[in-house]
Amino acid sequence: MNLHQDVDRYLAQRRGLGFKLNTTEYLLHQFTDWLTARGVTESFTINDAVAWACDPPGAAPVWRARRLTAVRPFAAYLNASGVNVPVIPSGLLPARTTRREPFIYSQPELDHLLTACPFYFPTPRVAATMSTIIGLLAATGLRIGEALRLTVPDLDPTEHVLLVRATKRPLDRLVPLDPTTTTALTDYLTLPERAATNPAPDGPIFVNDRGTRYRLETIEQHFHALIDALGLAQPGQPRPRLHDLRHTFATRHMITAYTRAGNPARVMTLLTTWLGHTSPEHTYWYLSAAPELLAAAAHRLEPDSTEGAPL
Repeated sequence: MNLHQDVDRYLAQRRGLGFKLNTTEYLLHQFTDWLTARGVTESFTINDAVAWACDPPGAAPVWRARRLTAVRPFAAYLNASGVNVPVIPSGLLPARTTRREPFIYSQPELDHLLTACPFYFPTPRVAATMSTIIGLLAATGLRIGEALRLTVPDLDPTEHVLLVRATKRPLDRLVPLDPTTTTALTDYLTLPERAATNPAPDGPIFVNDRGTRYRLETIEQHFHALIDALGLAQPGQPRPRLHDLRHTFATRHMITAYTRAGNPARVMTLLTTWLGHTSPEHTYWYLSAAPELLAAAAHRLEPDSTEGAPL
């Protein structure tokens, strides 16, 4: 049995105990792909795990710690199963848990991403998939994993809503769609290039060349390459990620609430529901690192300069 099969067996057993492990699956597949590229298919050493965790060179300590944390229990599982893999000590690559500074996309940057897809990706289906996913995340604040798990029946084009299956909370949720977003999704579903993959009628909305669901890492790799091609990754700034479209969605809604005489408290409550958070405290993090939003909030709290004017 090779390491790719070991990963599948490990994930199946842990999920049988109730763990979701979506991020762990993504990282372990990356790790085993990295090992395979180096001719390692049946076992690995502590040095292998540490070298992968520290890739790329100069990565932040929290990045390295998170990657090794995904491998450590997998290594322990293999060791207990009799595979020649050592147990990875818990003290390797420690890091204090921190949150990565988000990249908040401007509207021109979003427009640039969407318009570049047909020119950058040579396959029309891939170009349409990437532009539709980017637009969907920007318009709804979905997690990329949630978007990839969407099935055709989850879209209600008449009511303009999406049924988003639970990931980080026990309940599914309905996410409202702007009619333009509904149109973009229905246009994607009727693409001849999508139909040519023979997808199941009740299968995933976003399909690969086999008509099945995309792997998360494939979409991440496409997006990474697009960001580099457009030069959006700048030295000294957070690298743009798909997940940052979720931060951007939340931030823009709150900026609008503060600058257009809206109700920020109500918008915060709605965002908590739309984003699938269990508490407004989790939503607050999405907003705390955006200077434009903090400036808008500060301006809203300033006393009115006109004497006697209502607050």
